[in-house]
Amino acid sequence: MTVSTPDPALECDHTTGCITCGDEAVAMTVLKLDPERGLALCADDEGRRETVEIALVDATEGDLLMVHAATAIAQVEVAA
Repeated sequence: MTVSTPDPALECDHTTGCITCGDEAVAMTVLKLDPERGLALCADDEGRRETVEIALVDATEGDLLMVHAATAIAQVEVAA
């Protein structure tokens, strides 16, 4: 049996911009829901809009979500 050593260029390294673990989540506000498709139209603080997959959260319009790779990964509780 031959065991190969992974190519260092293919290893995950957050310092060089790994797509999965080098990115950060972005806070976005839900503008409109599409519950049939599990999507939401969201906007960041600068008004940039993006369609976000919401299967991992129970989102409603106006919610603040943490979004990573176009997927909502958490809801942010906003103090009243």
